[in-house]
Amino acid sequence: MLRGVRDRVRATPALTRLLSLASLLLVAAAAHSGARTGTVAWLPLLVAGVALALLTGATTHLWPLPAIWLVVTLLAAASGTVVGPGWLAAALVGGVVALAAALVADTASVRRTRRSGPRP
Repeated sequence: MLRGVRDRVRATPALTRLLSLASLLLVAAAAHSGARTGTVAWLPLLVAGVALALLTGATTHLWPLPAIWLVVTLLAAASGTVVGPGWLAAALVGGVVALAAALVADTASVRRTRRSGPRP
């Protein structure tokens, strides 16, 4: 079922770009909401953004999602008061860990190809 959804989305490049942008905006809204309010209202936004990106196959790379989380969290912290330093620290550490994991996942095929390539 999910494969059919992915195939239909990828068959329409405009829809793919739209869903990719929507997933980034949902993740950005989650980061901003979390930094400003501190309630769990950010969690459904984050889950929806990640689910939209992964289930539809809208993104070919994973790194933009945690990157936008980090950027918006830092912008929210720099532009005004945040809920607390504990939430900010947890959001930044979680974002850095997620970004590192996404970069490792995105570059796995390149590293695998380099390892299995011909040796001089």
